[in-house]
Amino acid sequence: MAVVYLGLGSNRDRSKHIRAGLRALHDTFASAAHPLRVSRVYESAAVGFDGHDFYNTVVEFRTDLSLQQVVQTCKAIEQAHGHPSNVPKYSPRTLDIDVLLYDDFICRQPIQLPRGEVLKNAFVLWPLAELAPALRHPETGISFAEHWQSYASEQRLKPLDFAFEPLPYLLTP
Repeated sequence: MAVVYLGLGSNRDRSKHIRAGLRALHDTFASAAHPLRVSRVYESAAVGFDGHDFYNTVVEFRTDLSLQQVVQTCKAIEQAHGHPSNVPKYSPRTLDIDVLLYDDFICRQPIQLPRGEVLKNAFVLWPLAELAPALRHPETGISFAEHWQSYASEQRLKPLDFAFEPLPYLLTP
């Protein structure tokens, strides 16, 4: 089974869409043997455009699906929650789901893995370091906790006291 890490973000009706995204991922990927693990939810400023602040979190799960199947599933969940596939990269989002890591794969197709934003954006790196501190970045060989400790950016980020929906196979902080 592959271990997958996803980044979830929303800056439109944020709480509703983060909860809806987590429920959809839970219903698709979680089981008693393999629950969905979720970091805290963080609030961050929009990056790349002027817009409302985002809520972001990172999710971990195990799956037998291929990388391509996981990507297709995430895109279908986004679209089911009001995120059309033809919007510009830097624009408001109801729900954005990005595959960050799929095991220790390094590839450029069908998507870039590990995702470049993992080490660039605090709203990805901090929750990933929280969820999997000892996990090593497939390209650098450095743990995500170490990457977070040495992170230097002016990106504003704060953890939130977020009320997660009680789901049977959801492990939250």
